[in-house]
Amino acid sequence: MADSIQMHGQEKLQEFMRRVLDRVDDPSKLWYDISDLLVFNVQQRIKTGIGTDDKPWQKSWRAKVQGGQTLRDNGRLYNSIFAKVQGNKISVGTNVKYAPILHFGGTIKPKSGKYLVFRTPMGGWRKIKAVYIPPRPYMGISVDDSQEILFEIEEYLYKVLTDAKH
Repeated sequence: MADSIQMHGQEKLQEFMRRVLDRVDDPSKLWYDISDLLVFNVQQRIKTGIGTDDKPWQKSWRAKVQGGQTLRDNGRLYNSIFAKVQGNKISVGTNVKYAPILHFGGTIKPKSGKYLVFRTPMGGWRKIKAVYIPPRPYMGISVDDSQEILFEIEEYLYKVLTDAKH
């Protein structure tokens, strides 16, 4: 003797699943919401001076001498952060040339000559052979970012399932 299961109302279940799939077929709103979140969080890291690793950055020489914030001299880097959504891919970046050295750190040496020459806050000039910039990781996804992304996905799926009921 074989056991059997009878299912009633499978047409309703299939229709519900069709409505869910129709709504999930174009997740572009989700990708744009996540991209907005990532841009905001990168800008927050620049504002607060706390990296993707949740560690505060070493204060820059300029910020120590002139006051203000590290990586926020004129707002150029902060205002340049953008996101691009292409299909199911999100890219977050900047077009500022000096952004990589600020993110990864490194040593800047003169292209020609023996010295880098800088104007001091007092109006004078200073010559030095090299400048070391410590890493200040502002790009990337932190643990908190990952949690916020998962929350956005949960909200999206909840809305899809709720909307599909009607």
